[in-house]
Amino acid sequence: MGLLHAIMLAGALAVVAGLFVLILGKLGEAAVERQADLRQAASRLPLGAQIENRLESREADLRTELAALQAALGEARRRRYALDKELEDARRSAQAPVRVVGREDAGLNRFVAWMVNRLVQQAQTDAKTIVGLDPDWAGPQMIEVWSENLADARRDLLRYFPAPLGYVLLSIQLANSGAAKAGGDAKRGQENVA
Repeated sequence: MGLLHAIMLAGALAVVAGLFVLILGKLGEAAVERQADLRQAASRLPLGAQIENRLESREADLRTELAALQAALGEARRRRYALDKELEDARRSAQAPVRVVGREDAGLNRFVAWMVNRLVQQAQTDAKTIVGLDPDWAGPQMIEVWSENLADARRDLLRYFPAPLGYVLLSIQLANSGAAKAGGDAKRGQENVA
């Protein structure tokens, strides 16, 4: 029976020791809670929670605003790219020679045609030059044609720039109507040739 008494005594001591530690813990907790600094910190917790909520709300608003600003920046970059391209095209167009077929007249319509020369294109591919033809003809060239109608404009254009010399009409369209300016009715036309 000595072993059983020893086990019961050890269990009783363990229970007493546990209660003693619990009582000491409660006394220590009460002593800490009585300190003024802790009470002030506890009284500020609700205010801190409100500030935290406001900051989280502000962060969400700023994230939304940042996303909108990034979208606007992307759109501004796209617009700038388009405007830079238009500016470069305008500079290139301004430097290109102006070719005119026919005489400008208030009673005539102004057509705009785009042509290339396939012989010049082939010569550039073969790294050769064609005497008497401008190397710019390898790319599309704008030509103003003054005529009464689309058929006459096309005929006049092909007379000045004949197909046997390599000229190919890409497109022709009415730019403005001289007859409309003069008070008459003008036919509007457009033709694309591939």
